Amino acid sequence: MRAKASKDGLTLRVITGTNNALLAMDLSDSKRENCLGFSIERTDLGTGDRRWLPNMLQFPSDPNPKWITTARAPLQKFRWGDYTIEPGKRYRYRAVARYGRASDILHEGIGAEKPGAFDIIAGGAIVEVKAENSREDHTAVFFNRGAAASEAYVRKFGDNDPSKIPEALVWLSRGLEEAILAFLAKAVDGQFAMHAAIYEFQKPNLLDGLEQASKRGVDVKVIYHARDKGGEDKTREKNEAAIAGSRMTFARPREADPQGAIMHNKFVVLLRKDAGGVLQPIAVWTGSTNWTDGGIYGQLNVGHAIYDATIAEKYEAYFQLLSQDLSETKSHSALEELTPVPSGVDKLEHGITPIFSPQSSIDMIKLYAEICERAKVLLVSAPFALHPEIRKVLKQAAPGTLRFLMADKEGSFGTKGEIEIMEGDPANAAAVATVLDTPLNDYQGRLLEHSEGFHHAGVHIHSKIIAADPFGIEPILVTGSANFSNNSTRVNDSNSLIVRGDTAIMDIYATEFMRMFEHYWFRYQRAQKEEEAKKSGKSLNTVLALKEDSSWSDPFYIPASKEMLDRQAFAGLVA
Repeated sequence: MRAKASKDGLTLRVITGTNNALLAMDLSDSKRENCLGFSIERTDLGTGDRRWLPNMLQFPSDPNPKWITTARAPLQKFRWGDYTIEPGKRYRYRAVARYGRASDILHEGIGAEKPGAFDIIAGGAIVEVKAENSREDHTAVFFNRGAAASEAYVRKFGDNDPSKIPEALVWLSRGLEEAILAFLAKAVDGQFAMHAAIYEFQKPNLLDGLEQASKRGVDVKVIYHARDKGGEDKTREKNEAAIAGSRMTFARPREADPQGAIMHNKFVVLLRKDAGGVLQPIAVWTGSTNWTDGGIYGQLNVGHAIYDATIAEKYEAYFQLLSQDLSETKSHSALEELTPVPSGVDKLEHGITPIFSPQSSIDMIKLYAEICERAKVLLVSAPFALHPEIRKVLKQAAPGTLRFLMADKEGSFGTKGEIEIMEGDPANAAAVATVLDTPLNDYQGRLLEHSEGFHHAGVHIHSKIIAADPFGIEPILVTGSANFSNNSTRVNDSNSLIVRGDTAIMDIYATEFMRMFEHYWFRYQRAQKEEEAKKSGKSLNTVLALKEDSSWSDPFYIPASKEMLDRQAFAGLVA
């Protein structure tokens, strides 16, 4: 949901996903003088609970170094994320521009933090919003917590191993594992069928979800990756060991040549018998999530249920082709007929367009590159190396363009020289997954370095997302299991969804993307500040302290600067 309000030269825009809210402020130039930032209050309209949102920085004179709110430490930036909202609930946000001396703002803020004293800080712009609801069919999108949650994990569970704390695993799953099981539970009896194609098919309780469905009389069929790359790749052996342990009899291998290819899908088609007793596809679960502990508790992943019979029919047809264990050549021709690639963005229909791999050309990549090139605001999440066609576009941004690039490794952006060119462009902000020395990281490291599949060793960012003009009225989203690479396009079995013009779905993806991006970007900036503090002999707290005048806002009003583009894009001044 999106909402905006203005008062006294201050504009507040709020965009909600299911678990996150993205807040953007804009302040008229005439109101900047002596402004030291913004205090943000949130009210739960269901319970009446009021709270000041937190800040990570404080004034140098603040006596409380542990818990800092924006009442006493105003935000000296024009956007902020609230990562603690709940699906389907209604909230009121109030943003107040704070003026005067830092000492006075601090004193007033300390008073406003006391119970029932919120209105000591008066005025401001007010917006009411409703979080998107992942329990509704249209917005059934689920992101897990991801590796960036290390600091929040320690605050909640202490220096403890997650594997020994069931509640911690539920917290890390963040509804993703539960959503898979809930989707499987929709097949209640013999009137239903489920057809699944899963790459890493190893998590016992998810396999048991299918086994229990079979016992309910559901017609269950599974295709799993069973090609053999040799060497360190033990995915087939792990899949078949898990299948043997579950004692299921309805799983079939995808093992046709080439052996170097991957059956990289992670989808389940739900079917139900019509009045004539014929099974008809009614929904599909897809996304980036492998059925492993690492997929649920380690990497950033997404699961997306599509309750659309037309789309489900396409996935069912794809499943039937996979069931034939076709060769690469036969797969190419069949899939190009089943899901032809639109010849350009202008040919891309509103709604959902599925595209399946492998295909004989890189037309998919060319379409994605055009989507990236035409976007004024672009968000890209890439676990593995981006195709050169996409990297070429990212190196040449048009004036007024703003791009946020998030990858698991720097190599996703290309060679060292390419990375330097990309990062040197003021249009681009790039963040690479950076882990912290915490029990959570140790646990995720064990999953991703040792027990997971050969291809996912150490991969923390696993979502595949292109979000073009996410805050406009005509956004384009690319998501699914396919990486933006040559192998995912021409070699591997994989699937993508292109969603055009759906602002509710885009808001979920965009707020989740920014949640992760901001965490990693903050870590990167903090590392730079730590080095700066070390060289200057200052304490890190001094280097990171809030400014006590309005100079913090100057970069956001320099024409064509990255900061100004950021302020305008999130406030809705750029389509």
